[in-house]
Amino acid sequence: MSFNRSAQRALRRSQASLDQIALALMVGLVVLAFLLVVLGDHATVKVRDFSWQAHTVGADNIAFAITFTRPMDPETVEANLQIEPPLPGRVSWAGRRLAYTLDVPIPYGETYEVRLPEARDRFSIGQATATQFEPFTGSFQSRDRAIAYIGTQADEAGRLMLINFSQAGETTALTPPDLTVLNFEPYPLGERLLFSAVPTAADASGSSTASLFTVATGLAPLAPEQSLTEAVNVSFAPDAAGTLTPILDGDEYQNLAFDLAPNGKKIVVQRVNPTSPSDFGPWVIPEGEAPQRLDTEPGGEFLIGPDSQTLLLLQGQGTAIIPLDLQAEGAIAADPLDFLPEFGRVFDITSDGSAAAMVDFNQNDPERRFTETLVFVTIDGDETPLLDTTGSILAAEFDPTNQILYVLASELLPGADYQEQPFLTAIALDESPMLVPLLTFPAQSRVSMNISPDGLAIALEVASPTPDGAAQNLLLPLFQTTEERLTGTPAQAAPQVLPFTGVAPTWLP
Repeated sequence: MSFNRSAQRALRRSQASLDQIALALMVGLVVLAFLLVVLGDHATVKVRDFSWQAHTVGADNIAFAITFTRPMDPETVEANLQIEPPLPGRVSWAGRRLAYTLDVPIPYGETYEVRLPEARDRFSIGQATATQFEPFTGSFQSRDRAIAYIGTQADEAGRLMLINFSQAGETTALTPPDLTVLNFEPYPLGERLLFSAVPTAADASGSSTASLFTVATGLAPLAPEQSLTEAVNVSFAPDAAGTLTPILDGDEYQNLAFDLAPNGKKIVVQRVNPTSPSDFGPWVIPEGEAPQRLDTEPGGEFLIGPDSQTLLLLQGQGTAIIPLDLQAEGAIAADPLDFLPEFGRVFDITSDGSAAAMVDFNQNDPERRFTETLVFVTIDGDETPLLDTTGSILAAEFDPTNQILYVLASELLPGADYQEQPFLTAIALDESPMLVPLLTFPAQSRVSMNISPDGLAIALEVASPTPDGAAQNLLLPLFQTTEERLTGTPAQAAPQVLPFTGVAPTWLP
C-alpha cells in the first residue's frame, strides 16, 4: 500500500512538470508571434512575379498583375507605381496581388517600363523600423504597328506585302510572284495570314480557281494569357516570313468568299461545284481537319460570330444565325438558332458578342424603301437606328472598346446624274448616340477602311473616280489628346499619306 502511494505521488509530480513545460512553451510561442507581428519580419520584401515581364501584349490583353512576397500596404504601392509611357488604368487588390486594368487598349509599337522604387508591407505601417523593400523595374512591349496589303506596283503586283512601321517602315513580300492574291485575313496574333490566290499565269487567262493558303509573317509575339491567375505564356518559334502552307485547293469546287473565326480555329468558305451550280453553299474547315459541308440553305454574305461558334449568314430577306457545332461524321447540322428578317446585312459584331451593326434596307416601308438604315441591335433584341442615308452604307466597324462605331457610307447627290459622295463618321454608342463627322471624299470615289487594333487610327484606301481608278492609301489619326481617347470622342484631323501603293490595307492584330 505504501508503495502504491509513492508511485501515485511521483506520477502526479511528473504530470505537473509536463503541464508547466507545455504552458511555458505556449507562452513563449505567443510572445514570439506577438513580437513578429509588432516588430515585423525584417526579411526583404520584393516583387515575386510581374505577369507581363518581357512579353509582347496586344489589344486583347487588358490587365497585368504584380505579386509580392508579403501582404502590402496598398496606399504606398499605388502612390509609387510608375508606368512609362503612361497607361491610364485602375488598381484592384486580391491578397498579395495587385491587378492593373487598362482603361483603353494599349497603343501599339511602344516599349513600356513599370517601376516601383519603394513601398511598405502591411505590418510595418506605424512601426519605427520598416521592412526593407527591394526596388522593382519590369518591362514589356506592345505589338508592332504593321499593315498587310496586296501590292499593285511593279514586282509587288498581286503579292501579299507587309509593312512594319515599328521597324522603320520595313517592307516584306510574303507571297511569291507566281501567285496572285485575291483576298486575305490575319490570324489573331498576327503570326500568319489566311489568303486566297490563283496562279499568276492562270489569272491572266482566267482558267484557274482560287486556292486557300496561310503564310507566315515572321512575327511571333510572346503573349501572356488574359487570365491573371496563371503565368502561362503563348509562345512559339516563328516560321520564317513567307512560309506557305496549303489549306484548300480549287480542284473540285470553286472557292469564293471566306471568313476566319476570331480564335483562328475555324474557316468558313463559300464553295460552288462548277459542274453543278446548284451544289453551292458554305463549308467549314476546323483547324487541322478536312473541310465539312455546312448543312444549311445557301446564302450570301456571312460573318463568323465573336464566339467562333456561330455563323451569321444572309439568307433570303434576312440574316440567319447558324451554329458551327462539328459532328463526328459527315456534314455539320446547322438548323438556324435565330432569323432576323428585317436585316439584309451584318457589318460587325462587338467583341463580347452583345450587339451588332446591321443594315435595314426598309423594303417593308414604301416611304423609305430608297433609304438604308444602320441599326444597332443588342442580344436582348433592342434595336436603335443610328444612321439613315439615301446612298449606301458601305462599312461599319466597332472600335476595340465597343464604345464607338465607325461608319463608311455615301449620300446621293442632288441632280439628274446618279452620283454618290462617300463620307466617314463616328458614332458614340452611349444612351443618346452622337454622330461625329470625320471625312468627306470626292463623289464616286471607292473607299474602304480598317481600324487599327489599338483604336488610334484608321487605314483608308481611296480609289479615285477617274478611268485609271488610281488608289491612295491614307492614315487617319482619331484622337489628339488622352482625354479625347478616354472619353471616346474622336476628333477631325487631316489624313496622312501612307508610304506604299496597294489595295485592301489591313492592320495586323
